[in-house]
Amino acid sequence: MSLGLLLKERMSGWLQLEGEAKQDFAFEIRAFTTQIFSLSVPRYFQGTVTIGKHSMRCEGELTILLSGPHYWLTFDHPTLGRVRAEGKKHYSRNGLVASLVTCPLTLSRDHQPIGHAEVAYRDSMLAFPFKALRLTNDDNAYRSPT
Repeated sequence: MSLGLLLKERMSGWLQLEGEAKQDFAFEIRAFTTQIFSLSVPRYFQGTVTIGKHSMRCEGELTILLSGPHYWLTFDHPTLGRVRAEGKKHYSRNGLVASLVTCPLTLSRDHQPIGHAEVAYRDSMLAFPFKALRLTNDDNAYRSPT
């Protein structure tokens, strides 16, 4: 049993597959690492993706970089099968607040682009360290509280 840092985050926005209308899209993740003081280490996560009314399990990695966090996640789309969403927040002085919370994503299947998404952290940025970060052991990292 190892102690580590758990990051819980929910991002929401839209998803648009090629040739289709935008749909509501969100993901909620639990990312964990035992390398607490190494910011740039990839943090494996498990969670849930919601597209419209459909919810499905997802998994992926969150890597925190000085220029902005990078996400990739995979999930089983109800009609397309295995889909990968990948993107990175790009911090900029113009629109700083939006760049801190917004992440554009590219959707792909079998390494071919099939659409785009954009999600944002919609909770209070000031409350983020208190609501999203927890010290926990690896046995509890991916368990949702009951």
